Amino acid sequence: MTTTPAHPPFRVLLSRDQILRRTHELARQIQADAGDGPLCLVVVIEGARTFARQLQKLLPGHLPLHEVRASSYGSGTVSSGRVQLTLGKDLPVRGRDVLLLEDIVDTGRTIAALREHFLGEGAHSVRTATLLSKPSRRVVPLELEYVGFEIPDEFVLGFGMDLDGRYRELPDVVVYEQDVERTFQRQASAR
Repeated sequence: MTTTPAHPPFRVLLSRDQILRRTHELARQIQADAGDGPLCLVVVIEGARTFARQLQKLLPGHLPLHEVRASSYGSGTVSSGRVQLTLGKDLPVRGRDVLLLEDIVDTGRTIAALREHFLGEGAHSVRTATLLSKPSRRVVPLELEYVGFEIPDEFVLGFGMDLDGRYRELPDVVVYEQDVERTFQRQASAR
């Protein structure tokens, strides 16, 4: 008896094993660069939560994750160009070294907006660790201190990243293809 797959057979761009190995490497780099005081970890949710939790486990000091919500996608697969930030009022950034944890940096607008905000709130420094970077989509010049993987201009899902709440649970980073999804849905409804 064959089992029906739970999701469309999207092309795997990065396996969970690749991601976890690279996350270990990033944690070592971050530790080597860290100053005397503990880092203030700020995760951009929802998409970066999975990456942030993996990285958090590897950094010393049981550092808490502070969450911010930033979005420029809405319900589509292309950035709207406008960044909406929702920040907690009690983020302890004044005089601290902030490490932004992001799932993917493409246009750079979100990271630029968060850096400007936290520096304006008195952060000593603001660095970024991102699982993925799409330099071909960059419209805001910025330096990313810790990059897991540079990827081509494809819409990706999995390992916490989603499309309208779908596919976040996939263990790998996969390339979203609408035709693959439609074929899968047609086949599933025909069963």
